[in-house]
Amino acid sequence: MRRTPGLPVLSLAVAALVLAGCTAGGSDAPSDDATGPLSAWFEKVGGSYEGEDYERQQREAEEIVAACMAEEGFEYAPAEPMAGGEAEDAPEMDTKEFAEQYGYGVTFSDELYGSGEEWVDPNEDYVAAMSESEQAAYYEALMGAMADYDYAADPEGTNMPGWEEQGCNGKAQHEVYDQDIWSNPALESFWDEMQREYEGLADANPELAEAEKKWSACMAEAGFDFAGPDEAQQSVYDQWDALYQALPAYDPDADPDELDPAAYEIDPAAEAELREQELTLAPADYECRSSTGYDKAYDVANLELEKRLWDKYGAELEAATGGSTPSE
Repeated sequence: MRRTPGLPVLSLAVAALVLAGCTAGGSDAPSDDATGPLSAWFEKVGGSYEGEDYERQQREAEEIVAACMAEEGFEYAPAEPMAGGEAEDAPEMDTKEFAEQYGYGVTFSDELYGSGEEWVDPNEDYVAAMSESEQAAYYEALMGAMADYDYAADPEGTNMPGWEEQGCNGKAQHEVYDQDIWSNPALESFWDEMQREYEGLADANPELAEAEKKWSACMAEAGFDFAGPDEAQQSVYDQWDALYQALPAYDPDADPDELDPAAYEIDPAAEAELREQELTLAPADYECRSSTGYDKAYDVANLELEKRLWDKYGAELEAATGGSTPSE
């Protein structure tokens, strides 16, 4: 799989490693015949989105929240996990069939990853019976500083509080998903170097650079003007994000009875137009990646980079997570 767009470059690199699992690793790294050493490490610390694993992790997190809230003097009934993972009848990702049916999966996220279930909060009645001050204390214990976090003022999450300040939810996320690795100051050099390496991956690999040029020419013949596959995917994510950014900011103090739900929904015509574009672009991208040998060149370059970074930072990465798999 190629890198997932719609995120900062660092996150793109992480997504590539977590999701790809399509390269081979070294004999002394935590990998197997199908997964490079960094990919394996990110899979180990990042949790899983596979159905049963995803639900197990949710249950574990909810139990931790319940125990934590009890220590804070509140009752908390663990919520039932939402179904996770990709739609059962969806083709495997990064296949021609997936591209033709779902494009990059951007405008199809609800169909692919939505469970169709309506989430039910088992604590709703308990909280509703509280006084206003009790509710404030409850949410402070549950969410910590996140209870008052202004998403509208910081949409990129630049100033989001660390897990230690996110109450019982933060504690659960940390213990189940090892969230602090992303902000661990001991790994700052690794994050910085990985970002630089992925930004210059094609420049540092002549074979990949040549394959990218061939891919761009192939796409031009299909009527598209992009320098590389990441740019093509990113164009769809950027437009999807723009549709959300155009929606009015939610006012938590507004009277719910006066809110118009339709005002917070993406314009159906604009969504349909972008979906049509996605379903034209993604199959062309897939065909050009296949015909030009781009995927093979990328996999070779990516594996070399994974090994190089693992040789340099592997010991630090394993030490940062205690050398064990979270939630095992």
